[in-house]
Formats: sequence, structure tokens, C-alpha cells
Amino acid sequence: MGEPMTPNEEKLIRRLNQKISHPVKLTLFETEHEKNTEYTMFCEKLSRLVPKIKFEKADGEPQGAPMIGIGNGIRYQAIPTGTELEPFLEALAFGTFSEISIPDSLRNRVRRIKIPAVLKIYVAPQCKFCPQMVRQLLPLPKANQNIKLIIIDCTQFPELMPQYKIRSVPTLFLDDQLRWTGSVNLDELIGLMKDRDPGLLGPSSLEMILKEGNAARLARMMLDENRIFPAFFDVLTDDKWSVRLGAMVVMEEIISKHPDLATQTITPLWERFEAVSDQVKGDILYVFGKIGRPQVVPMLEFVLAGVFDKEVKEAADEALQQIREHD
Repeated sequence: MGEPMTPNEEKLIRRLNQKISHPVKLTLFETEHEKNTEYTMFCEKLSRLVPKIKFEKADGEPQGAPMIGIGNGIRYQAIPTGTELEPFLEALAFGTFSEISIPDSLRNRVRRIKIPAVLKIYVAPQCKFCPQMVRQLLPLPKANQNIKLIIIDCTQFPELMPQYKIRSVPTLFLDDQLRWTGSVNLDELIGLMKDRDPGLLGPSSLEMILKEGNAARLARMMLDENRIFPAFFDVLTDDKWSVRLGAMVVMEEIISKHPDLATQTITPLWERFEAVSDQVKGDILYVFGKIGRPQVVPMLEFVLAGVFDKEVKEAADEALQQIREHD
């Protein structure tokens, strides 16, 4: 269990009663993680201390970490304590965008960002520099719904530090690719989000698009660019069924609108085939059947003749039948 709230933390939270004039919705994204109970207890206590905070529960990724959502764009993979608490409370107190401190020149540039962006900032409760960077970033998702901000407490999830090679905090990632440590130039960050190549979007950004039910938007982005984004193969072969399902909806849209573009997925998917789980293998074969091109027939016949799970072979047979019926 996590540390109980200190009296000073409770005092800071109670002050929200004077700052909040209308109900504020908080969403707890529940998972099967061992810390889920701690997150539930924190949200329950928060709503008791500040009655205008109404928290509801939603399903998160079962094997992922629980998160606390503020509005549509801010997620806390953290139970805010220490230096993390005040920026969290400020985010809760945001009434309208006009109350958020951001220069007009930057505000207008933020609003022109068209490509979805996921910002992840790794922080720690005792870090005196972390609140400043978090405060810089909090206005961005308020200004533009294409921007998502995730604040992650490294002390609560220490396994992430070696995984993402985090040696100090704060550390900020844009789409799990570009990294800043210690400080970030907000003007530079906004410029990168506004002008970057959509083909360089990382898997986390594509996954966020799908989670929000925007599969048609992602399909349109690739159709407009006339290319399959490299990170799309990661989401199309993700172990999580919900992610793959969204990606397959994208594929069906591309197949119907631009069959030749869909054909570009065949070789990259086949290169991954042996390494993925049987469930993912079945989905790859389903996609091959939908694409319906003769060039996948030898691949399907290879599966039927090989040492594969029965359900995988059934998926190959169904895909083969679909291609033959198409012909």
C-alpha cells in the first residue's frame, strides 16, 4: 500500500473547495495491476475532501497500470504526492482555457497542431524541477484535443526506468521518440508537434487515436499520405486484442479505398508472422484474406502445410477460401 496522505496534503486538497465553483469529473481507469486499490482509495478520499469532485470508473488496459484522467487529455499514472500534488490540483481547478497561463503567441500555434501527439513526462515526488515542467505542459491538451499528456511517477513504477533508459527526472518523451531531460523549450516542442511528419508517429500515438474511436481518421491520414506508417505494424500486431481490433478496422477501410496501398502491408506482416502469438497470427491471416491478392497464397499454403496451431491453420484456410471466391 502507498503512504497515507499527510495533514499538509489534505489541507492543500481541501483548499480546492474555494477554487472549484462547479462539479469536476475525474475518471479512474481501472486495471488488474496490484496498485489499482491504492488508486481507488486515493480517488475516494479526494472526492470526500472535495465534494465537487465526482469520480467515475472506466476500464483501462487489464495488464497495464491504473491511471487517473482529468478531462479528455490529461492522464496521471501516479498518485500525486509531494511536489506532484500542487500541479495536479491546479489541473483539477482549470475552469476554462482562458484561466490557463500560456502566452497568446504559443496558444495560437498550439491550436494549429493537426497531428495527434502523446507527451509522456516521468516525474518523482521529491523532484523540485518536475512541477515546473508539468505546469508548462498541462495547458497543451486543454488548448488542443490532438495533444494527450501522461504524467508518470517513476517511484511508483520503477520498472519503467531501465525500460525507457530514464536516469533522471523530469524526462519528457514526444511519441516515445524525442526526449528532453531536465527542461524543455515550449516553443521548440510546439514547433515539433506542429510541423512533424505524420509518418513518424509512434505506436503510442496511433494507439491513442484508436482508443478514442478514430480508426477512420487514422485510415484517412495514411490514405492522404499514400503510405502505411511504420508504427502501424506495431499496433496491427499488438498483443492487446482491443488495439489490434482498431487497427484491423483501419486496414478494412484502406483495403476498400486503396487496395494497392493495403498490399504494402503483406511483406512486413509476413516478416513478423513467426514471432507473434497464435492470436496475432490468426489476425494477420484474416487481413491477408481481406486483401485478397494472389501473392499471399504461397504464405497461406505454407501455414497449412506447416506445424501450426489448429486455429491458425483454420484462419489460413478461411483466408485461402476467401481469395479463391474473390477470383
